[in-house]
Amino acid sequence: MKNTMAALATSAALFLPMNTVAFEAPQTFRADYRLSILGFKIASSTFVSNFSGDTFVMDGRVKTAGLAAMFDRTVARTQVTGRISDNGIEPLDYQLNYVSGDKAQTTAIRFKNGNVVETENVPPLKKRGAKWIPLNPNDLSAVFDPLTASMVRANSAREVCDRTIRAYDGEIRVNMKLRYAGTKPFRTKGFKGNVVRCKARFEPVSGYRKGRRALEFMKNKSRMEIAFAQVGSSNIFAPVTASIGTQVGTLRLYAVRFGATK
Repeated sequence: MKNTMAALATSAALFLPMNTVAFEAPQTFRADYRLSILGFKIASSTFVSNFSGDTFVMDGRVKTAGLAAMFDRTVARTQVTGRISDNGIEPLDYQLNYVSGDKAQTTAIRFKNGNVVETENVPPLKKRGAKWIPLNPNDLSAVFDPLTASMVRANSAREVCDRTIRAYDGEIRVNMKLRYAGTKPFRTKGFKGNVVRCKARFEPVSGYRKGRRALEFMKNKSRMEIAFAQVGSSNIFAPVTASIGTQVGTLRLYAVRFGATK
């Protein structure tokens, strides 16, 4: 279920460095998502983003729902703070508090100039075996946490997919290569218009056990697609739908609300 929670936060892409200002005045946006598999709802989430000047704060809450809540009551709370500069959007601090049944975990990641400078997991991660692919310093350069990696800064719809995701959640480093797949109409509470479709290819980089079947399936067989919508009148795009093939079925992410708050 922890990987399911992560899917809600990491179905996205990196920011492009640009000189334009994303928001001319302080604004708050909210996105509510539903996650399902085989037609059954298994989780829900809410993300609130506050932009003011050259700073931003994003808060998220994810919890199991529907049938999944009967077997695994899980709640994850996340927050990231950062700034908007001429080089793009830079995360500064990321926090995750994750509770599943009687187990709890906290992850904190600190960034400087787009690079990870400190990671803390409480309790510490377990000792890894011989098949473990360890992180190296280059893996933690020019990466984003799961929340800031969930939005794209781009000049046009096509540019949204012209990138490779470089994400790090405190344990695993992954890349996800995107390619343009067209547009489609989309409508939900707070939004109506065309969205950008990106095909995605998942590639684990480090921080995982070699030969793990779930990751091998996602790397070699999974079909993924993410659709991004423009956030207000800014040059930032965020996911509104996603489909991710897994060994047990296709995970589907759907925004039931997407837009500015009053």
